[in-house]
Amino acid sequence: MASDDHAADPIRSILVPSDGSDAAREALERALQLAELDGAIVHVLAVVDTTTNPFRFGVADVVELDRATRRLVDEIVDAYDDRDVEIHGAIRRGRPASATLTYAEENGIDLLVVGRTGSGGVTETLLGSTADRLLRQASIPVVVVPDEKSGRSGESETDRDETQAGDRRD
Repeated sequence: MASDDHAADPIRSILVPSDGSDAAREALERALQLAELDGAIVHVLAVVDTTTNPFRFGVADVVELDRATRRLVDEIVDAYDDRDVEIHGAIRRGRPASATLTYAEENGIDLLVVGRTGSGGVTETLLGSTADRLLRQASIPVVVVPDEKSGRSGESETDRDETQAGDRRD
């Protein structure tokens, strides 16, 4: 087995990017469990992505996106205030994967915990591509947590149907 520079490092800080989805909540719950075991600080990061079509957003739209994102982060931090874990909330603008990796580097993050959906549609496409980019580009360990509501390990309905059909043939 190859040696990993991070294998023996203690986990002092965990970053959880969040968009308010069920998958992000599952990731946060897992991060909090790890933080309780290791005494780590959890950072919750929401990224306002105005880069996909910058002409689509006016100043008022960006201000409202910032407010909504701030509310999301504040609600997340407040909801877990009773846990024996220090939680920090932050907001950034930019592309989600890039902003997440920059935040991780600037804050000395030791572990990245991200949610993965299996429900399909726009949310899966965006979160899936972000999780994929984070996995490929991160210089720290990344844990991808499936959304419990999406079924077995985040399988799509088609995957489950094919598995069940194969089970019936055996």
